[in-house]
Amino acid sequence: MIAKKKYAVVFIAFMFLTSLAMVSVPVQSSSSPTFYIAGDISGKPVGTTFWVHILVNASDLVYNSNDSIVGWALYVKVDPTILKPLKVRTSLPGYFLYNFSYAEDYPYPSAISTIDPSTGIVDVVEQILPTPAGGAATDGVLPAPYKLVSIQYESLSLYGNSTIDIYDAEYMDPYGYWHPVVDGDATYVGIPIVPHGANLVGKKVWPEHHHFKLSRDGDPEVPDSHGTKGLMTFYAKIKNTGDISIEVRALWRLMKGGAVEPMVVSNVTVIEPGEIVILQANAREFLPADIGKWYIEGQCQYYSIYSEVWVDAPTKRTTAFNIVA
Repeated sequence: MIAKKKYAVVFIAFMFLTSLAMVSVPVQSSSSPTFYIAGDISGKPVGTTFWVHILVNASDLVYNSNDSIVGWALYVKVDPTILKPLKVRTSLPGYFLYNFSYAEDYPYPSAISTIDPSTGIVDVVEQILPTPAGGAATDGVLPAPYKLVSIQYESLSLYGNSTIDIYDAEYMDPYGYWHPVVDGDATYVGIPIVPHGANLVGKKVWPEHHHFKLSRDGDPEVPDSHGTKGLMTFYAKIKNTGDISIEVRALWRLMKGGAVEPMVVSNVTVIEPGEIVILQANAREFLPADIGKWYIEGQCQYYSIYSEVWVDAPTKRTTAFNIVA
């Protein structure tokens, strides 16, 4: 543990100066304190920052005795693709060792921490120096549980999960002996991803006229049996293949002789799971220069509530039609 090693030289020098004054025999407690996180953390939108509080329960130790806590050290690890550690907060009013020192008029503790966002590991050690003859516990003046240290994280995913893993946790007694600690982890719980999507089905995509006659079908004054006048209408049949209602739209691309035109896009419609709809949109006005064989490539898109973008469905369908005089 990097931070604990930094304290070691200072503590050894202090113990050399005070060793003659210590006449009691060190006794290790039969019970271990617990450093833990109270409850799991709900997933948060990307970019959100929040604090995770690590608590201490040391009720089996004796407050301000030579069997209690004057220092502690621990690691905390998270999945670095889900959470990014930013800051450490301790050795302040409201925290375990600080409030013990304040109540007993001892020197205030200080902490050393290292943060590695690339691995998701935070290394923290806190210690009262010079070391007093007694230490903190939660059996009296300081109630259990008590706030030991806080770590600030940034959410990198609303949907992923990560264990917030406390490990190699120890506490130091007034004699300078380190003792193991029981640790209690927590989980950052992302929002479950519900399957959702859409695709072309059945006849898929088709044009209103497989032979579009300019003199008749292109005349805006002449009605036809398909419900449009003067323009070609494209159609697409789309099915909601997921488990939630979603927004869908259809797209068609006109192509002739290797030339590709801009997409023709339908209106947006919300459909329920398993529901099938037919969407339509009109092509541009066709002119005598357009006479010949055309192709349309059709597809559909659905709006992803997770990535917040329009997603191309897997199926595309190409069909042909002719424009004649």
